[in-house]
Amino acid sequence: MKRTTNVRCCTRLSILALLVCLLSVGDGQGQTRAPKPPSKTKVRERINTIIAETLKHGEFTTPEGYRAITRLPPSNENVEEIKRIGDDAIPALEEHFSSPNGREYELAMCLLGALGGKRIIEPLRKIIQFDPSPRKREYALRWITQGPWDRASVIIRQAVETDTDPHVREVAKDLLSGYAP
Repeated sequence: MKRTTNVRCCTRLSILALLVCLLSVGDGQGQTRAPKPPSKTKVRERINTIIAETLKHGEFTTPEGYRAITRLPPSNENVEEIKRIGDDAIPALEEHFSSPNGREYELAMCLLGALGGKRIIEPLRKIIQFDPSPRKREYALRWITQGPWDRASVIIRQAVETDTDPHVREVAKDLLSGYAP
């Protein structure tokens, strides 16, 4: 009788141990955690790196020894990375809008435009309506077309009517006629 009790006890312990193992393994597999979004600091650093590296790729020295600079679009990989970052990229990109370096703010607006959607309207609207630089306003007008047309067209129409620069007004008119549904 003692042997039967020991076998039952060992069997129960074995079953209990097996259940504990299965539950702990199942519990660990059932809890797939979403990746933690990067901090604002890390996002800012990464966007700064993308912009700096893209600008650097546009610099070269000719065989005659002259330093030359050209505008290059961001790589497809960088555009995809910005899209993965999503809305968190917007404040970091906006920081580059105030740069006096045309290549830098144009690249930041290009990356914002690549995000698309309604989220790009407000940052570009601020440039179009308030920035003193006609060139920045023009560039922002071109990229706002990547947002929803019903929202972008209102801002573009306002630029046609109120922008202080005749060239910017002309660009806005062209965009209205070229993009309007």
